[in-house]
Order: sequence, then C-alpha cells, then structure tokens
Amino acid sequence: MLTKSLWKCPNCKREFKNKNQVHSCRAFPLENHFENKKLAKDLFDYLVSQIEKKVGPLKIESPECCIHLVSTYTFGAVWPLKDKIRIDFRTNFEISSKRIWRMIKMSKNRNLYFFEISNKKEVDRELLGWMSQAYHLND
Repeated sequence: MLTKSLWKCPNCKREFKNKNQVHSCRAFPLENHFENKKLAKDLFDYLVSQIEKKVGPLKIESPECCIHLVSTYTFGAVWPLKDKIRIDFRTNFEISSKRIWRMIKMSKNRNLYFFEISNKKEVDRELLGWMSQAYHLND
C-alpha cells in the first residue's frame, strides 16, 4: 500500500504528487501495449515482480505513450518492443555503465537514464539497485 497523500485527478482517478498535475486522462488498455509482443510481456511481468519483491509495492498506469511504474510518483516508464523492453528511470546521481544507452541531464540534480532488457538475467542486482534509487528518489 502506498502511504503518501496524493492528489487524485477527478476525471481519470490517477494519483499525482502535485495538485492539478498536467497529464493526459486518456486511458489505454495495458494489454494493448503487448499486442504481438509476448517476450516483452514476459520481461515486463518479471521486472514488475522483481521490483515488488526487492524494492517495494508499485502501481502500473497505462497511458497511450508507455507504461508508467509508480511508487509515490512515476519513477520509471516501460516501452514494450518486439523482442525486448525499453525502460527509463531518474536518479540524483550519475551512472556510468555500458548498459545505459542514453542519458539526459534534466537538471543539476536529476538524470534520466534509458536502458533495454532482452532477457530476464538482465533484471539483476545492479538494475534493481538503480530502480530502487529511482523508486525512493522523492521520499
């Protein structure tokens, strides 16, 4: 159970840290993200199970753009691809790893990282450590 008090959009019922948070209320069925992408669905389900087991509870939100991973805020996003999943997450520190294929400096204290998972073995201690940092970034 998520414990922080969040603002709930009266239209779509999504919850946000900030009152009147700008967002899209348009719903998109989660299963639509995985049409003809069985491997991506298996990888996504495994990633979610490992985050819940080793990091903490989370909610899954499914806007049309991607799949949001939510703790007390959206700490990551997932894009299902045919033979892998692409993930992003934010940190307040720099990561130097060949696993990261893109980094965006969002501000002095925020970095946005992108990486891809093509097999379950890549959901390892290192990755879950990064996801944990992102999960707890706004605690």
